[in-house]
Amino acid sequence: MRLADCLNSSDIQTLRAIAEHYQLDCSKSSKNALIQSILAHFHNRSFAERVLVAEEDLTFREMITQIMMDKRSYFSREEIVGLIRRMIGEGKEQESACMQRLLREGWLFRLGSTARHIFYVPEDVRKRMRHWLTQRMQQQVQRPVCPPIAYRDENMAIVRDTMTFLSYVARHDCRLTQDGVLFKRNQVAILSLMEIMEQPLGQVGWRFGYGRRFRDYPDRFSLIYDYCYARNLIIEHEDSCKLTCTPQTQEWMEDDDRDKIRDLFKYWRLTYRRPIPTLTTVLQRLSQAVGSDWVLVESLNELLLPHVNDYYYDNKQQVLEKRIYTMLVHLGLLCQGQLADGRAVIRLTDLGREILLEETIVEESPAQVHMPLIIQPNFEILLPGEEIGRLGWDLSQFSDVSKTGVMRIHRITKQSVYRAFQEGWTAKTILEFLGKHAGDQVPLNVVKQIQVWEKEYGKIVLYRSAILECRDQQVAVEMQTIPQIKEHVRGVLEGRYILVPEEQLACIAKHLQQLGYMPDLQL
Repeated sequence: MRLADCLNSSDIQTLRAIAEHYQLDCSKSSKNALIQSILAHFHNRSFAERVLVAEEDLTFREMITQIMMDKRSYFSREEIVGLIRRMIGEGKEQESACMQRLLREGWLFRLGSTARHIFYVPEDVRKRMRHWLTQRMQQQVQRPVCPPIAYRDENMAIVRDTMTFLSYVARHDCRLTQDGVLFKRNQVAILSLMEIMEQPLGQVGWRFGYGRRFRDYPDRFSLIYDYCYARNLIIEHEDSCKLTCTPQTQEWMEDDDRDKIRDLFKYWRLTYRRPIPTLTTVLQRLSQAVGSDWVLVESLNELLLPHVNDYYYDNKQQVLEKRIYTMLVHLGLLCQGQLADGRAVIRLTDLGREILLEETIVEESPAQVHMPLIIQPNFEILLPGEEIGRLGWDLSQFSDVSKTGVMRIHRITKQSVYRAFQEGWTAKTILEFLGKHAGDQVPLNVVKQIQVWEKEYGKIVLYRSAILECRDQQVAVEMQTIPQIKEHVRGVLEGRYILVPEEQLACIAKHLQQLGYMPDLQL
């Protein structure tokens, strides 16, 4: 709602209170005159500067700033009371006085039914105040004259590494300790395949607060692991101490990468908001102050540190730089750089502006490449990093990842192809997949070897069977004449031992009981 709509929907007592606070010279008995005077006062270009700069109560000024910087156009009473309590502490008299002041000064308008009041922020006022506050914050940070000599932009690496993690779990036997932690050998193998490599944790002190498995894994990988667990992409089997993927993994793989990164950011913000209650405020100010320009970290810290608190053994600066800046870099929303004189700088990436500032970034999409795979005679497959997505997931079903980076390398082995055969792939479907995505440029030796492996597959078949032990051969022969038993017989050993499928044992026992036999079940 715009200010005019809020004023028109308010009663005359509310309008009089606003006019008296700002000492407006107008008729207090005419609603139309009050509305016109209030509109003229709020739309004055110097209104924001006169009100906020002159405000001596820094806590109240900060409260107005948070309301104006918030993207919501209305709040519930509980949300406003929660904001007041965070700013001034609990106390009914203080809460009531602060609420009345916000209404009296026209920052909020209480509209709606008496059963549930909704507090509206006039959209045009919020937009004007937000613009003024953004300019003020941008003036408080310093911008370098020259660009950095080197910078770090991880882009979509965390999405690709999440895919790498899920692919590894789907194709390998991942064992867990009694505490539910991946064995070190699995951790080392997974982390070595990621674009942004980390080391497994050694002997560390306290680690808690930043996620379910933050105490067990390094910062970035713990976020990936916790995200996959929270989205039901992986499941920890307590009985067998194993980690496996769920059917939802394949659906997640098919999602757009930008949707994945948005969901990852949403999960990170929710997780880190518990140890950092002011995280939303910090993100709003950071994005508005930085924008797309390089900003000196030192000056940005001065702007944001007052809004960050210590968290146990993490001091304010560590919380800001390690838990917020660094994690935003991992999420691809921030770039970190270094100037020639060694000073650190940061700026928002295009993705960061799109998510944090809600800007529409029009990217020039390059011509689509229809042959992303390069298959080498040494059984290596080269896959560009940007093409990982579903293609990489399918590729990992009959090959193993040997190297990640700008160019991801898969390798076809006898074991990887054997694994694919067990999942229902055939030499024909594998070669059709490779031909489709490599423009039929599949080396002949690779084709022939995959066909040879298929011929070797299935020479020996392993079954899990149960045994019906008959008292003598006559009973065994009798069993083989009963139709309900005969159809399940796989073989006979030494005349009186009958092999049947293990999964049919309960059904066979039921038939025997119905026929009057009294089987001794040794399960």
